[in-house]
Amino acid sequence: MRVTNQMISNNSLRNLQTSTRKVDTLIQQLTSGQKIQRASEDPVVAVRALKLRNTVAQLQQFKEKNIKDAESWMELTENSITNISNYIEYMSGYCTQGSTDSFNNTDRLAIAETIRSYKDMIYSEGNATFAGRYIFSGYKTDTSLVFNAADAPKYSYSITENLSSSDIDIKTVTVNEVDPEDLDKYLNNTLTYGTDAYPEQQTVYRLRLAYSGLSEGEVPSITYTGADGAEHTVNVTSTLNSTQSKEYYKDLGDDEVRYIPETGEVVFGKNIYTELQGVEDISVNYTKDTFQKNDLRPEHYFNCVQTNKETGETVDFEITDDDQNIEYEVNFNQKIRVNTRGRDLITHDMGRAIEELASKVEEVDDAEKRLSQLKALLDNPKYANDPAAVEQIQYMISDAENECKMKNQEMQNLFNRHIKIFQDFQTDVTSLQSDSGARTAKLDMIKSRVADQYTNFNDLMSANEEVEYEDKAIEFSSAAVVYNAALQVTGNVLQKTLLDFI
Repeated sequence: MRVTNQMISNNSLRNLQTSTRKVDTLIQQLTSGQKIQRASEDPVVAVRALKLRNTVAQLQQFKEKNIKDAESWMELTENSITNISNYIEYMSGYCTQGSTDSFNNTDRLAIAETIRSYKDMIYSEGNATFAGRYIFSGYKTDTSLVFNAADAPKYSYSITENLSSSDIDIKTVTVNEVDPEDLDKYLNNTLTYGTDAYPEQQTVYRLRLAYSGLSEGEVPSITYTGADGAEHTVNVTSTLNSTQSKEYYKDLGDDEVRYIPETGEVVFGKNIYTELQGVEDISVNYTKDTFQKNDLRPEHYFNCVQTNKETGETVDFEITDDDQNIEYEVNFNQKIRVNTRGRDLITHDMGRAIEELASKVEEVDDAEKRLSQLKALLDNPKYANDPAAVEQIQYMISDAENECKMKNQEMQNLFNRHIKIFQDFQTDVTSLQSDSGARTAKLDMIKSRVADQYTNFNDLMSANEEVEYEDKAIEFSSAAVVYNAALQVTGNVLQKTLLDFI
């Protein structure tokens, strides 16, 4: 094969360009730290880089955003649950103290006030928020679980509460209270002090609704499904308002059904109670027009119709079996529930039990005050010199003492019962606390795994895209020597051609 000077020149220039290109590539790699500047330089590295960058970006989102948000939400939840658990434990201890004979009623009044304050603190925990969202409201994160002072007066509700015969309990009450203000009526024969006026205890069957202070102008609708599968109606025979408080439980007939809006109770006679035995679905529809701060909002607990008193606008709310789980994606194809439903944690039964206990303590205090007033009347000049008045006062004092004994007995029994009630509440709260703790432990393991994955994929991405400076520096030194040698050789080759000898 004939080799010409032109061929030598072309080959020399081509090889020199190759050395130049290699030196340029190494300079770019050393100055940028990246293996390639364009995808065309190495398509395999480019494709792998896209996949690794996407994976690292997702892991970074999990690690720095999703997991941290989930941790914050769950930490707030656990703090609230722990606080509620502590409050219930304190109330259980107070019930133990209140059930003893060593406490006088002044002490018990202090206990009643204290447990009422605990109730407010428990309910206020229901309005805990994370980043402006209520954490116990399920999907309704823009709606508080508990009424605040501003919203409470705005709404009225028609509430449908679903109960069963197991919710009917037995309530023992003292009727025929002795009232010192009736003394003059007895002396003037306006009233007759007879056997029907003696304080006595009566037992009633009571269905306690979720709220007290209900609308007095409304009669509730009470229905149930019988063993025959048909729907039956329980007819309310009387609705008693707050001016009839002395008649709430007095002389209840066997077939009578009384609705007491003030206390939020439906009391049954014996025959009606027997009729409802074993019934699993008692539905009570009633209206509540007035709410106070720290009342639980019905839409989180019941099927109800909310009416805005200012605009007249109505909204229907329906409670479903959906757990309303709020989940965060914390790893690839892995989610974790961060919320706990408020209706499982803070119940109406809890608040109603506290109120009933406090009210009973106040009843005993009222009875003891009336007894003290009667004893003071014996020294009142108006009655002290009147044998008939003194005799009447003595009768009333004797009956008032019996009334105090009965109510004290009821109060102590209630304290004893509430020890178990609060222990049951504590068990339920502890169960939710354990569930939240288990999810937190799971999140901690996921967090550790994501951190490891983030580190590993960062290393893979770095190995795929970034150069090893030591290796490239050596490679550049070698390429520079080759390039300089090529320059020298090519310069010598191209110095003379055949034309130089013609």
